[in-house]
Amino acid sequence: MLVNRLFAEPPHRLLLLLISSIFAILALFELVNTALAERNGSSELAATLAVLSVVSGGLLYVDKRTKGYQNPSRKVIAFIVFLLIIGVSIYFHPGIFDQAWTFLLFYPVMLGLIASGREYKLYSLLYLLLFFGLGIVRHEGSEFSESSMIQTVEFRILISLGSVLLGGIAVLTREQQKKHVESIALQQQKQQIINLLQSFISVGERKTQTSRKEISDMSHLLKALWKEHQGNTSKDWEIDMLSLLHFVSRVKLPDYMFEKEGKLSEFELEVVQEHCFMARELFGDVPDLLDAQNTFLYHHEKVNGTGYPYRLKDDQIPILSQMLGLVEVFLAITTPRSYRDSLSKSEAYEEIESLAGTAYRKDIVEAFGRIINREPPRIERLKEIIHTREPQARADDYKLDVRENIAYSGLQEEQE
Repeated sequence: MLVNRLFAEPPHRLLLLLISSIFAILALFELVNTALAERNGSSELAATLAVLSVVSGGLLYVDKRTKGYQNPSRKVIAFIVFLLIIGVSIYFHPGIFDQAWTFLLFYPVMLGLIASGREYKLYSLLYLLLFFGLGIVRHEGSEFSESSMIQTVEFRILISLGSVLLGGIAVLTREQQKKHVESIALQQQKQQIINLLQSFISVGERKTQTSRKEISDMSHLLKALWKEHQGNTSKDWEIDMLSLLHFVSRVKLPDYMFEKEGKLSEFELEVVQEHCFMARELFGDVPDLLDAQNTFLYHHEKVNGTGYPYRLKDDQIPILSQMLGLVEVFLAITTPRSYRDSLSKSEAYEEIESLAGTAYRKDIVEAFGRIINREPPRIERLKEIIHTREPQARADDYKLDVRENIAYSGLQEEQE
């Protein structure tokens, strides 16, 4: 239905259509009136109205054919329309400005419906200079008194400034609406990713025989460490996402690797290292998730450059990546195994402390030491979780399965 399609258009397009239609009707009315009354003046006004109708209709057409504020076509059409207004103002004899100046006030409003903020500022400034110049020039030599001319010019200046202000409000409203729509779209994308990850939790539990409680344990420790080190909670949402992703990322590994004990072959280590790229594969180019993507990508990098996948060093590694790798090891060695006892939190910290300056930054290790000393018995209760096939163990244990190699990859050589 035509009516449904019409009202499905954005508000700024409806306004452009309305303006174009009004100018077209007025132009037609003036032509008919001129023909009936046999007057010459109205034909010029009708021509101006027709031009303005075409201008607003052209803006509507360009807006429908181009997408995004950065499209070059928008800048070109704004410039062409500006030149067209100059031509209309100069072509007709001086009397036409006195008839058409009120209609030229629509240019800033129409421009505000399609232009970006930067384009609007530029062309509004040019428009004001043109409008003021034409208004003053056309009143020079007129029969009006000087005081009357000044009042007329001042009035038109105020009206033109009001038109520019109205167009500016339209630009701000559109940009705010655009940001709101983008924000909603981003939230929907993020929620879709979370839903996808959550759907793999049960798969990860069955495949690795690991409880999903590890997700909340990792999130709790990471939030505490970030707050201790950075003094804020700005990464809470990202940490929840990373903890969930870290647990689910194991589903990428072949089933047989979860049955294998001992060290992995070089090929198998390469397969294990591929899990670092899971965030990039899932998150794509979602702007709000780029930091989380890089954090997960680099969480096995070591400050001495022996980590993977890119052997980054020192400050090249994001702080949260370092924290994620550290907490992963801590949870590994404080979790019981069927073939060995777990370490206490103090014993686990001693082992992590030995890696300060080689695997992890010293300031991060020290901050982690402070939080585990203040932690309630919750940390100790981690040892009560029965994870008979949990992936990590101490680097000097003989029995290492694939998940243990994930946590300790690159550390064994450092200890030796």
